[in-house]
Amino acid sequence: MTESDEQSFGVPEMQALLTEMFAPWIQLLQIKPIEVTTQGGRFELPENADLSREGGIICGQAVAAVADTVGVLCLSAHNGRFRQVTTVDMTTHFLRPLMKGAVEAEVTILSNGRRMATLRVDFRQTGKDKICAGATCAYAYLDG
Repeated sequence: MTESDEQSFGVPEMQALLTEMFAPWIQLLQIKPIEVTTQGGRFELPENADLSREGGIICGQAVAAVADTVGVLCLSAHNGRFRQVTTVDMTTHFLRPLMKGAVEAEVTILSNGRRMATLRVDFRQTGKDKICAGATCAYAYLDG
């Protein structure tokens, strides 16, 4: 990503994509783009009681949905534009519970080719160092 690409597709463009391109139930997750980097980005998932199951643990389905969504947002920023993709593979590992409260998701793009892209998303409780969950996502570009 060049410096001009980085400036042309940042946090405001990610926020606009969330509103315009994703299903209404994804918007209910309240994902907040925080930072765009040359190899990914950072996001916050604010505390949301609707995502917690008994015991105050954030459900795995929400974590997987966030991983898939922030992956598409980071690829858009990396490419300098939104490209239609479809998820072809996602592996999610839960290392320790993500407890009720704000969560940080950090995306690292591992490869971004003409037809496929792969990235990693690490989840931590906001302000903590230990990774609680991680997802590796592979996408196929649909525009060739």
